[in-house]
Amino acid sequence: GDSLFPATAQVAGQQGAFVARLLDRDYDLTLTPPQLSTTSNASTTNTLDMFEDPAMAQWLKFRGLETAPPFGFLNLGMLAYLGGGEALTQVQMGDINLFAWAGSVAYLLWRSVYLVKQVATRNRVLVTFDWIKSSLFGRDITRL
Repeated sequence: GDSLFPATAQVAGQQGAFVARLLDRDYDLTLTPPQLSTTSNASTTNTLDMFEDPAMAQWLKFRGLETAPPFGFLNLGMLAYLGGGEALTQVQMGDINLFAWAGSVAYLLWRSVYLVKQVATRNRVLVTFDWIKSSLFGRDITRL
């Protein structure tokens, strides 16, 4: 059935990874629910044929996955920055709460996760230097 999920980046990231996996495994997303594509054959001159993986299709069929499984959201918790070097964290795995912290320890966890979630190393370096600059010189409020 249709499930409602919280409107968070965590859900969007997991949904994006789920759709990418379906595309990578050559599911036909125009069907509901998505099915393994049946249009592939050796005589087709489609440019996408070079990306097909017959072994993957056979493996998915062997596992009974001709129809894609529904999306499942795994709640990993939440992080909230409060300002002033403090944050709230609740870390969980699905419905199992692992721990919850508030204050400066939670702020360090928030910063760590924020850096790890940066895709490019360049962005990680820029964010780190921005944090160092802000702690040494404060925020520039001349343009407010």
